[in-house]
Amino acid sequence: MEKTWEVSESQVQQFLDEAIRLVNECGDIIAEAMDKQKNVEIHQKDAVASEGHGSAVLTETDMKVEQHLIKGLREKFSDHEFIGEESVSNDGLIKQYSNAPTWIIDPIDGTMNFIHSNPLVCTSIGLTINRKLVAGVVNCPLVGLMYTAIKGKGAWVNGKKLKVSGVKDISKAMMIMELPVGANKDKKETALANLTEMMDKAHSVRAPGPAALDIAWVGAGSADCFFHFGIHCWDMAAGALIVSEAGGVVLDPSGGEFDLMSRDILVCSSQQLADQVLGFLRSYKTERDLEEKYTYL
Repeated sequence: MEKTWEVSESQVQQFLDEAIRLVNECGDIIAEAMDKQKNVEIHQKDAVASEGHGSAVLTETDMKVEQHLIKGLREKFSDHEFIGEESVSNDGLIKQYSNAPTWIIDPIDGTMNFIHSNPLVCTSIGLTINRKLVAGVVNCPLVGLMYTAIKGKGAWVNGKKLKVSGVKDISKAMMIMELPVGANKDKKETALANLTEMMDKAHSVRAPGPAALDIAWVGAGSADCFFHFGIHCWDMAAGALIVSEAGGVVLDPSGGEFDLMSRDILVCSSQQLADQVLGFLRSYKTERDLEEKYTYL
């Protein structure tokens, strides 16, 4: 039987503090690369090309940031494990996931924004222990916003406690979604069907990207709902905990329990809003990141 890890609250705080330190350093790497225009696309991830252009681009800065994070965390916590976007990008498969403290890393979420010098770029790191989310950070260095959360302790942006907006009716809600440019026909048709519903029902609809930041915005009360089909655990891990700790609703878009490895997410400012969205939301199914299912929140 696999070992269950015993970790104190002070240890989790120590883990997060070290992640924040490294993420701040990575923010400098990202800002310098954009300033020097070292943000050109260098590779397309063929395994996910059918999901859209935004899922398939990779730059040298993505790899540099991920390596910096993993190296720094491994030096401090040698028994921790890692799931990094670029570490699995060749075939898109997660080959190992255990009860051990595991850092789930997206070095640059919003790579498409990055290569176009758009400042909505972030680094996202979620930490699971015994396969449950316990800490997370989403840092958007070019606009100076860092979102953090610890399980049972709340969520913050730049040290200020977060709370979702509490909006209950879609007619008052700012909805956020992804527009899957370059994706296959079925995914594009699904997105257009959902967009049409929201344009008839919502107060506003936005598609700013990146997903980790979109999710964190719901936790911060800067938006009221976000959903996505076909993202990965590294896009969702930190943001899901931030929304949950800020009092929001985190679900699978089917209406079931949130599943970090399902590649789907729905986050809302209230259960009432979630119920309205579930009433029209059309799903697009993709292969899971990992076959096994666990309870993450």
